[in-house]
Amino acid sequence: MNLRGQILLGVLLITLIPLVIMMQVTRSEVTDRFTNLDTRRVEDQMRLTRQDLAVRSQDLSQMLVSLGSTISADNRFRLAVGGGRSDLKSYLVDFAPRHMSLMNLDMLQIQDQQGRVISSGHFRQSFGQVDAALPRLLAQVPEAQALIPARSPQGSFLALARTQQVTLGGKTFDIIGGISLDPDHLRDLSRDDDLDMIITWPGGLLSTSEELTEELTQARRSEEIPFILRKRHTIVRSSEWPLILDGHPAAAQLVVAHSQASLRKTLLAMNIRMGIILALAVIASVFLSILLANRISRPLSQLSHRAQDLDFDNLDVQFESSRKDEVGHLTRLLGDMTERLRLGVKKLRDAEHRATLGEISRQVNHDIRNGITPLRNVMRHLSEVADDDPKNLEPIFQERRKTLESGLSYLEDLAAHYARLSPDREVSLVRLDEVVTQALASPSYNDGVKRENRLPVNLPPVEADPISLRRIFDNLVRNAVESLPEGKGTVAISAFVEEDPILEEMRIQVEVADTGQGIDAENIDQIFNDFFTTKAEGTGLGLSNVRRLAADCGARISVKSEPGEGSIFILSFPIPNL
Repeated sequence: MNLRGQILLGVLLITLIPLVIMMQVTRSEVTDRFTNLDTRRVEDQMRLTRQDLAVRSQDLSQMLVSLGSTISADNRFRLAVGGGRSDLKSYLVDFAPRHMSLMNLDMLQIQDQQGRVISSGHFRQSFGQVDAALPRLLAQVPEAQALIPARSPQGSFLALARTQQVTLGGKTFDIIGGISLDPDHLRDLSRDDDLDMIITWPGGLLSTSEELTEELTQARRSEEIPFILRKRHTIVRSSEWPLILDGHPAAAQLVVAHSQASLRKTLLAMNIRMGIILALAVIASVFLSILLANRISRPLSQLSHRAQDLDFDNLDVQFESSRKDEVGHLTRLLGDMTERLRLGVKKLRDAEHRATLGEISRQVNHDIRNGITPLRNVMRHLSEVADDDPKNLEPIFQERRKTLESGLSYLEDLAAHYARLSPDREVSLVRLDEVVTQALASPSYNDGVKRENRLPVNLPPVEADPISLRRIFDNLVRNAVESLPEGKGTVAISAFVEEDPILEEMRIQVEVADTGQGIDAENIDQIFNDFFTTKAEGTGLGLSNVRRLAADCGARISVKSEPGEGSIFILSFPIPNL
């Protein structure tokens, strides 16, 4: 991105980021404040609703106590329940309907201690029917009050019911009374028109909103209703109220809900206004940033065109300026730097020539020493045999002849290799087990070194230059042997095919492991650098050459080591497409 684009982007970010953050914070603050306010309203309504239901239940209890006193003082009722006056049965049957109307109750039922109905406010024909569970369950719930689904000739309704006992002539009678709860009653309980009141129980639902009632009746269980309401972005508070359903204790849910639809509309309107403000801010920022970018970038662009003409072969470009600002200072600075560059280029070319010759010399010296060492050891061995046992000189010579010829061939190939400063390597399919066998067979290592070739015979070949591979393993084996304490230990080379964890592909993994001194943690990241060595007479080129040769073969090299635990050099070769 050019400077003009960076200035444009920077101005936009500086302008928009604080503005967007401020808008988000404002929106969040408004949402939180309104939500907290609505939540408190819902919680207050729930508390007041429970208080109102408790007050209505207490009023109902007082009416039932008063009715109990009336029954105790009613001689005709006493005679009717005493069993001696059958002509008073109609008085007994009509007792509950008459007093239910007088007391404005929606439900009234009187039962004897065996649970038989002796008077019902709605159904005269229920006389003598047994329903012992209802008064017993009502007596067991807290404060003997509960909601019960009741019936009347007009249909089913939900009643807030209580029970009261009265004793006549040693017999106990249960008076069960109730007041109806319907949408109108729920609206009376609600002190806030924005809040919805809901009572739900298994198989039934009451609500102050007809629309809400139709939607919530689709719920399979009453426990799902708060979840459904919350999905509609509604604040919900619920609590349980005792319920007697089908002769068993249960629980109804009192739910107070407040839809946040109005809040969402308010937020939508606020978002639209903020979006308009943001769009205007973007337009203004783009216009101002273009003006600013042109003012800054034009002189820099002119300076850039002159700088593009600079080259090591063309350092005659002039940088002059009479400006007093930073651009003028930069122009003059470039002029001074160009002048110093002219002088430095000449020195650099001379130094580069000398450094190149020195680097090649050190590398040639290192590789030739690797090739001469096994020849020197063979010649020393032959000299010792000639002095001590001349008769065996010829068979020993024949035995070592292959090593001499191999070493001479290696030096000849190495010489031919260096004869071309940048040769085209002869890439072919090479069997790693053969190269490793040759590298481990060097006679320059003493008898205390145990050399193990663990490469499987079915290992795929690699596509590389054979000379480069031989140099890689010669250097790694020599490095491993030199790390062995007192020249004793094990050098083992193994290989397998598995996924490279870095490249995430299947490759040939070759491990050169030793039981040597290991590598200190502070040195492990430097061992492949040119001229880095911890040996008193080392050149620091061995492992750096290995890294370069491995890269030429398409391989990746890494190392794992712990001080005193030995080292493992890992070569990762690509699998050729055969």
